[in-house]
Amino acid sequence: MAFSLFRQNHQFVNLYISNYSIQLLELKSSDPLVVSRFVENYLPEGVVVDGSIKDFEKLSMILEQSINDWGIKGKKVRFITPDSAVSVRKVKVPLELSEDEIKGYLYLELGNNIHLPFEEPVFDFVLLNETENDKEILLFAAPETMIKEYIELLDNVKLTASVADLSSLSMYRYLYKMQKVTQKENTLLIEVKLDCINFSIFENLKPIFTRHMQLEGEMRDWTYQIDAETQCFYKYELKEKEPLLVQFQDVAKEIEKIINFYRFSIHQGDQQITQIILVGDNPYIDELLTLLTNAITTISITHYQNRVYTYKNLAVPSKFQTVLGLALKEV
Repeated sequence: MAFSLFRQNHQFVNLYISNYSIQLLELKSSDPLVVSRFVENYLPEGVVVDGSIKDFEKLSMILEQSINDWGIKGKKVRFITPDSAVSVRKVKVPLELSEDEIKGYLYLELGNNIHLPFEEPVFDFVLLNETENDKEILLFAAPETMIKEYIELLDNVKLTASVADLSSLSMYRYLYKMQKVTQKENTLLIEVKLDCINFSIFENLKPIFTRHMQLEGEMRDWTYQIDAETQCFYKYELKEKEPLLVQFQDVAKEIEKIINFYRFSIHQGDQQITQIILVGDNPYIDELLTLLTNAITTISITHYQNRVYTYKNLAVPSKFQTVLGLALKEV
């Protein structure tokens, strides 16, 4: 489940910069799983749009202030790459290639026999299986310009970008740690965020399908307030939730299509999704859960919420699941 664009180091902090917030989480221990601290700072609308940094100066200023407040200047950082920018696909490579040789082969084939929706990618891969004729890999790729922009951002505020990961891989890693997924399950993981939804299918503990879907509406439609109990993260609420619930009906139909695509197009009817897990920070996620439960009666569907605490016995909100999974990367 690796998607490592950078050399591995120790003693990391874990950052998740989304379109609407900056999250930090640090672990106290991984076994048992205990969090040291979790914090979040709000991002104004338009600073980051669909993963792309639109106002570099303002984001740098907000991030620098956050880093000063959190006391993490000079730290090495794991961070989440923007979901909308990442391309994931299966690719077949010659059987005789070793894992070290595959990357060179991919460089030669990109733009010729392997086509991506952007130029000059950075990429990594996971070996899925091999037959008598070839090897099948899962290729992860992202535009180098966008990744470099995040590296420059972190460098500007005196942080060192060391490890990048996908939100879906981080989330799945956390679910695996919590024993909610196994090698036997064909899991459809649905991340329901304020402004988008990510769909990922995991088979044999490896992702084989991903899709990113934007939700209509503007971030200005959401109001937020500091959580009264923790004083360190935001609670969000829509001014008018009905337009979102209408979109959820379309999302439910799309999920049924994904289930059928997996069963009939990927596996020709031989396999099917065995469980669906909903996660994410959208406060109306249970509305989608109800729609799915009514529409799909043959598959187990759950909304998994956190059961993790800090060393001070403070419950870690479920909205920190992604960055919590990031913190578990190669611990």
